[in-house]
Amino acid sequence: MAKKLISELERSTQNWWLLLIAGIIFILVGVITVAYPISTYLTFATFFGFTILIGGILKVAFAISNRDSLTGWGWNLVAGFVSLILGVILVNAPATTMVVLPYILGFYILYAGGMLISVGIDESHLHVNGSKAIITGGIITLLIGIGILIKPAFAVAFLISLIGISFIAEGITYCFFAFKINQARHRIHELIG
Repeated sequence: MAKKLISELERSTQNWWLLLIAGIIFILVGVITVAYPISTYLTFATFFGFTILIGGILKVAFAISNRDSLTGWGWNLVAGFVSLILGVILVNAPATTMVVLPYILGFYILYAGGMLISVGIDESHLHVNGSKAIITGGIITLLIGIGILIKPAFAVAFLISLIGISFIAEGITYCFFAFKINQARHRIHELIG
């Protein structure tokens, strides 16, 4: 039983270096993100455009393939074509995407804040504990959305910096974890050696 456990521990720690590589990659991407924010944002905007384009293609395919069984399939088809056209525009005009993206993000966050406030109010009517925290979170989210809509350039710079910093933090964490696994691996070898 003990040999089996030791064998499993050895196997589970032998590839510690993969986490180290992942950590180094995350740190490099984070540094590049912070050092080159415009290129990072352009890449993100292009990815956003392709995501909408692919979503549009899939919506059109879904609507057409289910036209006999789906009530209101025409609306799904229209929504798919709108996404498809918007995706083509955004992919072919990345500068437009870079301008539009903060507003989309701002309106989405504004909507999310409103929904949280609504849920919090509903919960408070039911006397649920924590409803004030939900309302507070909704108000904060709503204010962030308003801030993004008022100062979209600041929002973009903040978002890119936050993404870069989070990649760096994640990379450092992976490296730390990899070294801890390697230490455990050496300790296992000392115990059985």
